Amino acid sequence: MVIDDTGTNDVHGPEMYNGKGWPEPVKMILQEVGIGDYSIDQLSSSTRDSVLGEIDKMERVHSRKAANKPKTEKILYGIKAPVSMLMLPMFNEYWSPSGLSQQPGWKFIHVVRDGRDIAFSGNISPVRKFYDYSFKTPTRGLSTSTEVKQMQLWNDWNADVNTWCKRESSLNPNFSFLTVRLEDFVSPETRYSVVKRVADFVGSPVGRCDLCKVAEKGQRDLGSHSHTGLGVKARYGKWRKKVEGKPGMKEELEREGERGLSMFGYEPWVDLESSVECPC
Repeated sequence: MVIDDTGTNDVHGPEMYNGKGWPEPVKMILQEVGIGDYSIDQLSSSTRDSVLGEIDKMERVHSRKAANKPKTEKILYGIKAPVSMLMLPMFNEYWSPSGLSQQPGWKFIHVVRDGRDIAFSGNISPVRKFYDYSFKTPTRGLSTSTEVKQMQLWNDWNADVNTWCKRESSLNPNFSFLTVRLEDFVSPETRYSVVKRVADFVGSPVGRCDLCKVAEKGQRDLGSHSHTGLGVKARYGKWRKKVEGKPGMKEELEREGERGLSMFGYEPWVDLESSVECPC
């Protein structure tokens, strides 16, 4: 992994747009299309060329950083940058065999968390930076509630991205994706299954017993922006306490998040991972 921020394990992309990072290209894209499921042909040529050029600047830096790092059989390096999921069509163009990078292809791990928890997150920067761009031409009523705004962004962005990934992976042999729910990683019953799927997806040479060690290792914060000291597991499902005595809030959140909550098996809950014990 290439990391800019050791506190959250993120890459902020300071190489792009004179230090402005991800927000600048994401705003440019949302300004023109407003959604996460789009084709680069929907973008103006000026935006398309500008964003691809800035991705190239970042790629050159990351390639140098990753040059001496251990690699899997299939991956040169990886980055964690949640908002960059809105740039998947641009990455697809850049990391294609005929793109600027001339790489044989790329992979995307879509990590999701229950949108009802996201609604009560202390990190409201996505709403502050991107809400007005995402809902410039609203298809439904805009909310004054920060919690509902966060749910609207979570729902639209993640559902759009998942739809794009499914379609593109069925058409493009140079792209593949994996969806993982954080709740399944946090749960001791399903954590090994998640770790094994991710390891297989990236072509990790790590053996089963070492994967067990990864699965059994206690997690501190998973790159959280806020550290409560309550432990990772206590933060998942916190929305239930937040909506106690507020049936209207629960109903509004689930109405605004219906597409994503259903798509990712949150409402109604669907078991997506097997309960597999470590083999060692």
